[in-house]
Parts: sequence; C-alpha cells; structure tokens
Amino acid sequence: MKKNLNSIPVTHRTVPEPKGQHLDFVNIAYSHLVHSYWDNFNSLITHLTPFRVKHVLLKLQKDYVISLEFFNWVQTHKPNSHTLETHLMILGILTKSKKFKSAESILKGILVSGSIALPALLFDAILYSYRMFDSSPCVFDSLFKTYAHMKKFRNASDVFCQKKDYGFLPTVESCNKYIGSLLDLNRVDIALGFYNLN
Repeated sequence: MKKNLNSIPVTHRTVPEPKGQHLDFVNIAYSHLVHSYWDNFNSLITHLTPFRVKHVLLKLQKDYVISLEFFNWVQTHKPNSHTLETHLMILGILTKSKKFKSAESILKGILVSGSIALPALLFDAILYSYRMFDSSPCVFDSLFKTYAHMKKFRNASDVFCQKKDYGFLPTVESCNKYIGSLLDLNRVDIALGFYNLN
C-alpha cells in the first residue's frame, strides 16, 4: 500500500522509556521469551503491568511468532495487563508481518467485546498509535476487511473514507472482499456507490 502525499499528516507520538526496575523486568522477560524459558517467565507474572507488557512487545516486535505467543499468554494468565494499546501493538506487529488472519481475529475480539463504544474511536486509536509503534498501512486495511467480513458495511465505508483522508489507499483484495460481501447480500446499490468512491 502506498501513501498519498496530498493527505492529512499522521501525528507523531512517543512511548515513555522504561527505567530502573521496569527496564530490568523487560530485559529479563525478553531473555526468557526468546529462549523459550516459559517456566522462568511464569515466575514473573505477579510483576506484569500494562506498561511492561507494552515494552516487552516493543522488544519482541521483529518476531511475530513470539510476540503473538506472549500476547496470548498474557491474555490467558493476566488479562488485566492488556490495554487497547497492547492490542494495537500486536495488530501492528502482525500486519507488518502480513499475518492478516491473526490480526483480524484480534480486531474481531476488540469489536465483539464492546470495549470501544464507537467504531470511529477504534480508527482514531489505530491512527494515534501508528507512528508510536512503527506500524504498517496494512493495519488500516485489516480493520476495513474485518468490518467487511463482519458485514458491518457502514463501518467499513467509514474506515475506507477516513483512511483515504490520511492517504492510506486500500488494497485490491480488501476492496474485492468488501464488494463481494455486499453482492452476497444482494446489495448492488451499496456496492456501486462504493465503486464510485474510488
């Protein structure tokens, strides 16, 4: 996906760096995870916080397999250490690695849980975290496709228009998925309207 240069710029945000005990924890946790010392890692559970989860994910981000294993482990053993930010981080990691089915599964979990009241807030959250976690434009495409799969066509159309405003153009595959879902429901009128947006 290419970014249109005549678009609204995406804001830069930063993540506070871990220091002291936080930094020690992140380094030890990272070492246990990359060496698959899960028994050692289990002993750290009581000291796990959202801030630490976020920084462990940042260190693991080049390896989507370990990142997803860690994310799922936290979800099972200490779910209150997950926040919207940690969910957005794993989305960024997965979409950069082109693991779209896993990303879509996490997005569906967020949407079904109702943890975000308005779909527009989810788009904004992804947008604000985009530069913070060195994400990929594919993360917006995954959100668009997830809405199409869930047959939430109004939400998909909104995402399509919003991401175009920021210069993120959809892939042919995601547009085909959206139009195909509409045609399955005999909504030719909406499909034609969407086609004319392009």
